[in-house]
Amino acid sequence: MKKLLSIVALSALVIGAPTASFAAPKPKPAAPAATPAPAPAATPAVAKNIPMHSQVTTIDVAGKSFTHKNADGKEVKFVLTDKTEIKQGKADAKFEDIKVGDWVSGLRVKKSDTEWEVVKITKFGVLEKSDKKGEAKPGDKTKPAPEKKPN
Repeated sequence: MKKLLSIVALSALVIGAPTASFAAPKPKPAAPAATPAPAPAATPAVAKNIPMHSQVTTIDVAGKSFTHKNADGKEVKFVLTDKTEIKQGKADAKFEDIKVGDWVSGLRVKKSDTEWEVVKITKFGVLEKSDKKGEAKPGDKTKPAPEKKPN
């Protein structure tokens, strides 16, 4: 029994010894510098372009901006800059071409909770309604399914 106990103790010592010798020494604290180093200049975070699809509620031609009223009644302002690119599809367009009630699609950057900077307008105009399933389009030769009458 003593022999077994001494073998186990010796094995534990042999296994534990190499790991203790490879432990990294603790680094010494650096001496304080005589003058503190200047803090690096904070780099502003790059704003991310976010897609937009908004209906124009009001237009301020002089201020080159328009507003959109959310479903909750909150008005959001979209401001155009000299860098704002305005296109109607692939053709160049002007801010003055946009009218109240038009839907505007493009890219924007958030400035505050109620203000956005418009980076690019790619399409504007009235909202095209999608066709409902089963309705015939003008010139369509197919007929819609007949309505079922209640019994």
